[in-house]
Amino acid sequence: MATVTFQVNSYEIKIARELNGVAGGLSLKFPAYILCRGTEYHVVVYVLDDTSPVPANTFLPAVKRGTIFVPRWQFEWFVDLLRNEKPVYCYLNSDTPKWNNLYTGAEPVGETEI
Repeated sequence: MATVTFQVNSYEIKIARELNGVAGGLSLKFPAYILCRGTEYHVVVYVLDDTSPVPANTFLPAVKRGTIFVPRWQFEWFVDLLRNEKPVYCYLNSDTPKWNNLYTGAEPVGETEI
């Protein structure tokens, strides 16, 4: 079993009318993806079209790369997290990749936006 947690240092968003790919033997359609980079590892969050099948998430420790496949309606959640929170971390798990996720660092209760 391999698990890793890393801080997301930068991200890129690609948006198109329709991008296509294959994962887990499934033909995917996705209008966007978010590439999150750490120092050594990275994760790609694929924002799937409503008609696309949903493959299982992955984590390949040998290439230091993970994937998270999400429905289109969650796109704003991920963008909001990356734009407005700091620090943001990524957790990847090769045995249970459905647990792959992005999350924030600890914040004080009642913190308000400036």
